[in-house]
Amino acid sequence: MFVYSLAGLQVDGEALQETELPDNEVTARTGVYQLLARLVSVPDEDAYTAALAGEWGDRLTDAGKLLGFSFTFGSEVVPSSVSQQDFEAEFLRVFEVGAGSGPPASLFGGSYGGDRMQRLEEVVRFYEYFGLTTSAEDPRPADHLATELEFLKYLTYKEAVSTSPRLQTSYRRAQHDFLERQLVGWLPRLAERTQGADTWPYWQWVVDTIGRFVTADEQYVSGVLVG
Repeated sequence: MFVYSLAGLQVDGEALQETELPDNEVTARTGVYQLLARLVSVPDEDAYTAALAGEWGDRLTDAGKLLGFSFTFGSEVVPSSVSQQDFEAEFLRVFEVGAGSGPPASLFGGSYGGDRMQRLEEVVRFYEYFGLTTSAEDPRPADHLATELEFLKYLTYKEAVSTSPRLQTSYRRAQHDFLERQLVGWLPRLAERTQGADTWPYWQWVVDTIGRFVTADEQYVSGVLVG
C-alpha cells in the first residue's frame, strides 16, 4: 500500500492525514511526485544519507514501478567526503540563496520570464480552486517547485480516491493543465541554469530527472484524456 501525506500545502486550513492507497498506475504517479518534491526541498538527514548511498534512483524506480508509461530514473551518488552540512549548503547556494544576487538556479517558477506576481496569482488560483492554501508550517512560495510537485501529488491522489469517472477525468484534466501551463515550459531553463552553476552531478541529475518526468507525464496524461 502506498502511504500518502501532504507537505507544503494544506486543505481548508488543516494538513491532510496520512492515507493508505492501493498500488496502481495512478498512485505510482502520486508516489513519484512525493519523492521528487522531497528532492527539491531543503535536505534533511534522510535525504542526505540516501544521496550518499545513491538510493534516490532506486526509491523513485520502486515508487514508479506501476507507471502507465516507460521511464528510466537513473541514479547519482554524492561523494562520501561530503558532509551533511556541505550537502545542505550546496543546495542552498544553487537553488535557494546564492551569493549576493540570488541563487543561480532558482526553484521559483516565476523567476523564469514574465511577471512573477502574475504567475504567483495564477498558481494560487489553481490551489484555491481545489481548496488548498500554502502551509504556514512550510512557508515556501506558491511557485516553488517543491510546492508545485506537491500539488500534482494532491491531484493524482484525488484521482486515485475518486469513485466517479467524471471526477477522475476532472482531476486528470487539472493535472494536464497545470503541467502544461505551470511546469513544462520553465524546467528546461532550470536545468540550463543548474548546469551553469557548476554544481555536483547529483544536483544536475535531480533537476534533469524532474524535467524529464514532468514532460513524460504531461504526454501520458494527454494521451489518457484523448483516449
